[in-house]
Parts: sequence; structure tokens; C-alpha cells
Amino acid sequence: MSSGSCKPPYPPWALATDIDGTLVDSTYMVTAGERRLAALLASAGVPLILATSKTLDEAEIYAEKLGLPRTCPGYMIVAEEGAVVTASTPRLLPGGPLVLAGPPPRPAELLEGRCREETRTINEMSAEEVSALTGLPPLEAEAARRRRYTLALHGPRSCLRQAMEAAASMGLYARLGRVFLMVADAGGKAAALREARRRSPALREAALAAIGDSPMDAEMLEEAEAAAVVPHPGGPAVRPRKSNYIVAEEPAPRGWEIAVRRLLPLILQGGLGEPPPV
Repeated sequence: MSSGSCKPPYPPWALATDIDGTLVDSTYMVTAGERRLAALLASAGVPLILATSKTLDEAEIYAEKLGLPRTCPGYMIVAEEGAVVTASTPRLLPGGPLVLAGPPPRPAELLEGRCREETRTINEMSAEEVSALTGLPPLEAEAARRRRYTLALHGPRSCLRQAMEAAASMGLYARLGRVFLMVADAGGKAAALREARRRSPALREAALAAIGDSPMDAEMLEEAEAAAVVPHPGGPAVRPRKSNYIVAEEPAPRGWEIAVRRLLPLILQGGLGEPPPV
């Protein structure tokens, strides 16, 4: 099916999802059930948006793992915490990649004293080092090193907190994850989604559902008309400031399947409604 014959031409819903801890667990495996649900959404004309701290190259690996169609309805990627947006078809995003970040800061701008010596960026590491730190498979570890728009800094947690405070004082986007501190001259996933929806002929009037697992996803979940949280093994790690959202009963990847199945009646009915209560 070509993008010109995509039905419906203006989908009533799009679904944005985080990847790490939401779509996949520490094994980084996409399940057959997730691929079936992605195919079901595509057959209904619902675009999937991969909204992630990962690089564009990493996110494209997951688009392939999920079997996302490049034409109708296509898919969108919001990468590096909202620094850049791409889509597989101009129907979703005319004009090619949308860069929403200025140049990232240099580590020396954020660090003082010994911390400048004890921290490293992901670009400075080998794929083997990245894989050892994160558990990423070799292909994905190499893709993770190709970070263009954000600073990903690793080192002692005290140093990363120092850098995060410095970034915040400079008005930069800064989020501290399990392994890396992400810093960007950008507005984050939610701001990137707002701008992408504004520019997208297909998504301008569409409602947004979103699935995430961590505080780094909170603003995206709050931006969406319908939200679902995939819990960590120890329980929910993020609580959106919404009166109504879904919490899946299991962590990723099964939790993603549960969340999508619980959102499906709302997404496929073709209009706004209230998601099931917590």
C-alpha cells in the first residue's frame, strides 16, 4: 500500500512509545506478540512513534524488529530525548529530519575538578565498552555511539549529578538515567511531539496515546490524550500528573503488550474517549 492510498488519510490516533523498560527489558528482545500488535495498529492506519533517548540509528533497529511499514501508515522516530524527529514518509513529516536541538555542551562546560577526568562521553567509548555498561547487543552498542545531538555522559553518580545541576543552570534539558546523563539544548520528548504533530499533515488532528515507564517519559505521558505506564519489576516508576491513566500489570515486554491491548478499544473506535481507570 502506498502512502498516497493510506486509509484513513488522517488517522484519529497515533501511538507514541518509549523503548527501554517499556517495549523491551534488559534482554532488548522484541516479542512475537509485540510484532503482532504493531501489525494490527498498522493495518488500522495507526502510526507508531518511537520516542526514545536512543539515537536515530538505534531506533531504526527497533522499527525493523517490530516490522513497522515504511509506507502506509509509516512510522515516526523522536530520538535523543526529542533532539531530532524523522519519519518514514512525508505524509507523517514533510521536509525530512526535523532537528530541534542546538549543539550539545562540552563536558568541560558542565564539570569541575576531578570529575572532568573521571567522566567519558558515549562517543569516546568503544562498542564493547558500551555493551558491557548497558547490556546492548553489539550492533545496537555501535549504533548507540553514533550520538549526534545530545551529550551522553558516564561516570561517578556524584559527577553526573554535578553535571546535571550545571546543565539545569544553563537552561539545558538534562535527565539522569541508569547509566548515562543525557544533556541537550532541546525541549525533550513532549516538546518534540508537539512540534512534530503541528507540522505533520497526517497527525495534526490526531489524538495521541503514549506508553512509558520512567520519569524521563512523564512529560510525554502528560502530553498524550491517553496514557499507559509499564511498571518496573518493583512497581510503577512514573506517575503522570493525569487523573486517569492505565497501569499494566507486568513489566516489559509483556507489560507493553498489555498496555497496547487495553488502549486498543479506545484507539480503534476512532474518537476521543476515556481510558480505563487505574
